[in-house]
Amino acid sequence: MSYYSIINEKETKLNIKRSEFITNIKKVKNEEAAKNYIKKISEKYKNATHNCWAYYVIEEIEKYNYSDNGEPSGTAGKPIFGQIEKYNLKNVAIVVTRYYGGIKLGVRGLIDAYSNSAENSIKNCDIVEMNNSIKLICETDYSKFNEIEKLLKREKGWKITEKNFTDKVEFQINIIENKSEEIINILKEKTNKIHENGFVEIALKMGDKNE
Repeated sequence: MSYYSIINEKETKLNIKRSEFITNIKKVKNEEAAKNYIKKISEKYKNATHNCWAYYVIEEIEKYNYSDNGEPSGTAGKPIFGQIEKYNLKNVAIVVTRYYGGIKLGVRGLIDAYSNSAENSIKNCDIVEMNNSIKLICETDYSKFNEIEKLLKREKGWKITEKNFTDKVEFQINIIENKSEEIINILKEKTNKIHENGFVEIALKMGDKNE
């Protein structure tokens, strides 16, 4: 299974008719993590007028929720969630904090303000495709490692996450499940030792062979 998400936590700010909107966005692994993040940001800005939020996560099933946190119904949480849907993001939580500046925005103005704040934050993040991957730990000599790197450049869907150079080369590589057969065949031919070390998530920017 693959999905789109972000890889960096980000805080952005917009000033709209004297109100300050502070948006925090983060990739989260499940609903509990999303709720904890919302609580953390809400406590950080506990003196704010409103802390409105939305999240969308994948567990056994997809789960989402949003809150206006005292703003008129439908003017904050739903517009924030709408931007998550617009960019097709999963496993993400967004909190938009508002400090009221003395000028009422009206229903349409609030919807636009919260929507624009969420979208501005998303646009300032790196959006990546997340994939289930197999984690392999490999050992080889230096000459073969150079060959491996050259061969892997022809393939997509992998990421070397660790390298250790001693009298040999030990490295860890994460491989997207549906690309594993071709890449594992290369590794088996060129490595002295290889073993599987479970499943992880791998983030690949679209069009990249690796990161």
